Amino acid sequence: MVNGATWEEEALARLRNARQEIRNLEEQRKQVDQEATHWVQYADALEKVLELEQQRRAVNVNGEQAIDPESLRKKSVREALIEIASRNNGLLVVRDALGILLRAGALHDRDQARNAIYSALHYAKADFRKERPGIYRLTDRGQLQVSLIP
Repeated sequence: MVNGATWEEEALARLRNARQEIRNLEEQRKQVDQEATHWVQYADALEKVLELEQQRRAVNVNGEQAIDPESLRKKSVREALIEIASRNNGLLVVRDALGILLRAGALHDRDQARNAIYSALHYAKADFRKERPGIYRLTDRGQLQVSLIP
C-alpha cells in the first residue's frame, strides 16, 4: 500500500464509509416518506373539499339525483336537457328543467330560459319525443347522446 495502510485497514475504512452512507440514505428515505405522507394527506383534504363543495352546489333532480351546476353551465341547452332527462328516467318536465337551469345559473331570465328550452326541444326532435304539453321523453338517439356526453 502506498500510504502505509494495510489491506484490512483499508477495507475497514471502506466498510465504515458504506455503513455511514446507508445511515444517510435511510435518514433521507425517512424524510421523503414523511414528505410523501404530508402530500398524500394534503391531496386527500383537497379532494374532500372539492367533493363537499360540489355537493353543496349540486342541483337536485327527481328529489335525489344531483347535477353539478358547473357542468350544466358548460353545456348547451340541448345537452343540459338530455342530462336532466337522463337523471329523471328519461322524462323531461319543462317546468322542472326550467327551475333546474335557473338555479344552476345556466340561464338567468325565466322567459328567456323557457324560450331557450322550447327552441332546443324543437331542434332536438330526434332526441326527445313529446308525450303531452310540457313533458318530453328521451328517444333512443337521446339515450345514445347521454352516453357520449362527458
